[in-house]
Amino acid sequence: MAYNLEKISAISDGDQDFIEAVVVAFIEEIPADLITFEKEVTAKNYHGIYQVSHKIKPNLDLLGMQSSYEKNLQILSWAKAETNIADITNTFSEVQRSINMNIEQLKKEFNLN
Repeated sequence: MAYNLEKISAISDGDQDFIEAVVVAFIEEIPADLITFEKEVTAKNYHGIYQVSHKIKPNLDLLGMQSSYEKNLQILSWAKAETNIADITNTFSEVQRSINMNIEQLKKEFNLN
């Protein structure tokens, strides 16, 4: 698993309904954010990349997606400096792939279709 639900569990006091609600919200919202993120990367729009990267950052942290979180921080840094578009493109692809795999795993774990 490339995610860890310990943070959600801690803030929810183990409330399974709350944990599931957070997971469902993530599964419903993040795919649209990834589409926007991809468009901004393709357009080489540093400001747009920064905005979307910043928007998804707390979700990655909350769901314990450490690798994606750290890569996203690097994207944020590059976008803020308006540099390394090739690295942003490659790193975004890794983050996107990882998040999509995590979404599929979360759907299975929580029996969501």
